[in-house]
Amino acid sequence: MRLWKSWIVTSKDLSVFKKNKYILYSLVSLPFILGVVLPIIFIYALGAEATQLTQAQFINAANILANEGSIYFVLIPVVLPSIIGSYSIVGEKIEKSLEPLLATPTTDGELLLGKSLATFLPTMGVTYIGAAIFITIMDVWSYIKLGLFLLPNTDSAVILGVMAPLACVLSVEANVIISSKVNDIRAAQQLGTLVILPIILMLVFANQITIIPLSLLALIVSAALAVADIALFYLSKATFQREEILTKWK
Repeated sequence: MRLWKSWIVTSKDLSVFKKNKYILYSLVSLPFILGVVLPIIFIYALGAEATQLTQAQFINAANILANEGSIYFVLIPVVLPSIIGSYSIVGEKIEKSLEPLLATPTTDGELLLGKSLATFLPTMGVTYIGAAIFITIMDVWSYIKLGLFLLPNTDSAVILGVMAPLACVLSVEANVIISSKVNDIRAAQQLGTLVILPIILMLVFANQITIIPLSLLALIVSAALAVADIALFYLSKATFQREEILTKWK
């Protein structure tokens, strides 16, 4: 596989995404909500309970909310690919720019990797930007109020450093497969939403388990995501047929 060929596809898609206001709004809005609005809600909720808790209980409650916030950030790499990925192939088909791309001397693997990177890179980029804002706001508040920094910690490091990228890869692969099989952007997005629902439910379920340390639970979930990533990788290679796309999409 020639990585430079994949990067040409990635660069082309990224340049197209920059001109799409819907994608740009999506890349900004969700990280802003989780990075700015969420910590403000957490701080307000903690302030309302401050008089009813001891110092130790207050610190524990703050740590719990900080870790929950880290889990919420996994939603960004799960949700955004359903929006961006739908434009990766379907959008080009509608704009009549996909056929020349598929006719170029690149392998199916190089095309898939290039289009996957075009969705993965901006998604994880805004995820980490939003997380950095969230951590900064929470730490400024916790240092002033408690004299300590809540984040980053082991739990958030595993969640953001391991689980989030693996969840993003799974969502990207699923949405690229869907995008290659349908010819309508809305249909691709709707099917993509159905695909990511189990991942969202898994995250919600994981957030409710308290008998297992969060970092260990995140590693268990990450292992499951890694297995699913590998399975979808081979499925995508087996199902992506450029000849079918070129001849049957009308």
